[in-house]
Amino acid sequence: MPGGRSPRRASRRPGPQVVGRRRRQQACGVLEFESADDLDWRALSRLATEQWWDELPLPVLAATTGRALALCLLARWREALDLLTRTEPVWATEVRARANPACFRDAAELALGRPERFRRSLAVPEAPHIGPDHAYSLTVTKFDELLNGGDLYAGEALLAEQGLTPEVLPRSSLFLRHHLRGEWDEALEPSRWMLANNQFHTPATDKYLIPARTSAILLARGRVTSSRRVLDSARAPGEGPPEHSLDAVQAAVLRTLGDPAGAEQSLRRGLDGAGAHEQIAGTDELWASLAELLTEAGRTAEATTCLARLEHVSDRMGTGRTRLRHLLASARVLRQDSPAIAGEQLKEAVELARTRGQPYETATTLVAAADAGAGPPALLREAYDLFGQCGAAVDRFHTRTAMRAAGVTVPGRKQATVESELLLATLIAEGLTNRQIATVLRLTEDAVANRLSRLFTRTGLRSRTEVVTAVLGGHRARGVVSPV
Repeated sequence: MPGGRSPRRASRRPGPQVVGRRRRQQACGVLEFESADDLDWRALSRLATEQWWDELPLPVLAATTGRALALCLLARWREALDLLTRTEPVWATEVRARANPACFRDAAELALGRPERFRRSLAVPEAPHIGPDHAYSLTVTKFDELLNGGDLYAGEALLAEQGLTPEVLPRSSLFLRHHLRGEWDEALEPSRWMLANNQFHTPATDKYLIPARTSAILLARGRVTSSRRVLDSARAPGEGPPEHSLDAVQAAVLRTLGDPAGAEQSLRRGLDGAGAHEQIAGTDELWASLAELLTEAGRTAEATTCLARLEHVSDRMGTGRTRLRHLLASARVLRQDSPAIAGEQLKEAVELARTRGQPYETATTLVAAADAGAGPPALLREAYDLFGQCGAAVDRFHTRTAMRAAGVTVPGRKQATVESELLLATLIAEGLTNRQIATVLRLTEDAVANRLSRLFTRTGLRSRTEVVTAVLGGHRARGVVSPV
């Protein structure tokens, strides 16, 4: 949501030197954005009260806009929408006055599963009337929201229509774009800065997009402990916005480590958090993961219930991502009892994924189709290349295994060996035990021990400690390099 940076004290009131309706309105918005970046949800909660604004000598428009922004930052969507609906005669008077309140209303409706007004707003009809800086802010807000929903092409089309290039985007937007495009090395550059400086909140309805997706990248690269550390550091005490995207990745970490019970608990925590805020947008990942988890546990009836909830979310949001997740989860649930239906759903999923231009998403879809026999084994080779483009070392390792089982030639035997050893070294450097590594790689402990012995023999390293030192030191000597 549109806004800027501010002084350090998040809940202080604008001083008397701030004059003019629009300047006061902007000053209040600036203070609230700093509170969000500082994760001071208690201070922001004060700004969400009517009393806080009633004590200020501000016009009704500025107070309404400031309070609505605070409510949106806290993901108190229903309250924000009720406030903006009730006060619409105040803020809908002219284009410049209504630009921000309308943006907040669109975000609230989107979060509540009503995306129609947000989609109509993508034309940014206010742009000619509000000045270039404000138009840029609104465009970035809509761009981040589109990428939050996984609509990369719509986001890039929006930039083109507004005459903007990716080079002018802020760090958060650049991260989101690089992430979806499979340019993960480039995505991690701004992510590191944002996380280190505690400035990772985006204008999108999901305030934890940056740490959640950073954590997912690290997990896919075998940096399991680092992934968990990012999630833990992003969480904050207090009544802030729901952390459902963090919970979704936390569940993925736990599943990777062989803890389905913990994964289920994390997914249900995320759904409860989103439900407490009446939020529908962004819950598709949770419902899909829970349906698949329950299916693996043989709890088909519960999985079917989750699938129905996922279908509801998909129907409400109407995005390519929600549709794709429903197709994949449904195929997984129906695979045993209705293989023909599952196969058709996977074929549709492959077609849909190919139109969306997101390498990692496409690769996981191709693997699912090939694994279920809904496509030729050659799909595995395509997925293997796409995982390599992203640097998704764990997925690439599993795909190599699937390719060999399906009789598909794995290209570059020497390169594959180097990648496997580097992944093993990375997992060791992350502090994983042999048993945990076996779980991550879906191998036996004996197989891991044998691979580790071969790594020691080839590199001349003598212990796990030396492997960790080599990886963390970024040394290329002895064939061990640092992971990205």
